[in-house]
Amino acid sequence: MTSAIKSVFHIEYFPSIKWYALWLQSEQAMLDQYEYFERKSNRNRCWVSGPNGKIMLTVPLDGGRNQRVKMKDLKIANHEKWSQVHWRTLDACYRRSPFFEYFEHELNAIFLKRHTFLIDLNIATLEFYNKVLRIKNGVYLSQSYIEPSDLALEDFRSNVFSKVSIQLYLQPFDLKNGFISDLSMLDMIFCLGNEAIFHLRNAGK
Repeated sequence: MTSAIKSVFHIEYFPSIKWYALWLQSEQAMLDQYEYFERKSNRNRCWVSGPNGKIMLTVPLDGGRNQRVKMKDLKIANHEKWSQVHWRTLDACYRRSPFFEYFEHELNAIFLKRHTFLIDLNIATLEFYNKVLRIKNGVYLSQSYIEPSDLALEDFRSNVFSKVSIQLYLQPFDLKNGFISDLSMLDMIFCLGNEAIFHLRNAGK
């Protein structure tokens, strides 16, 4: 199986623009569900644009963030009202964006569904991107941990996304904050709609 893999990725919560751009450009990409959860990563958080700058949205984890658990086994702390907070934040930050209203119902459905495992939630956010942008790339999960030595090309599980260059676009609060980089792909979708795909295809490393 590993001989066919060209690249391997960790799976983020509402993946960042740079993550998604690399994933789209990668052939035979695999999502590693057997890697161990990494603290201070986007595996359970994302960043969006707010009136005072970047806002971090974090999915609380059952057992806390310091545990050493494989991604496929990591559970969400659903006793906390995190989904309501995330939805209200997105609504407040992007309600006036050009394309928010076109995707809000499908987006809200993600928050209304009670996911037990973080991996299932993260995959749902990736599939949301694919649906609204009409992307047909398959979402493939590893059946075991993928050793870096097994890869024919690149391992994107580490933080290598700083090398990706994304063309600037108009954001909700750019007059006040200037352009904010390293945001969730949600920002580009709400600002550009389907035209976001052209920015992604032209993203360079």
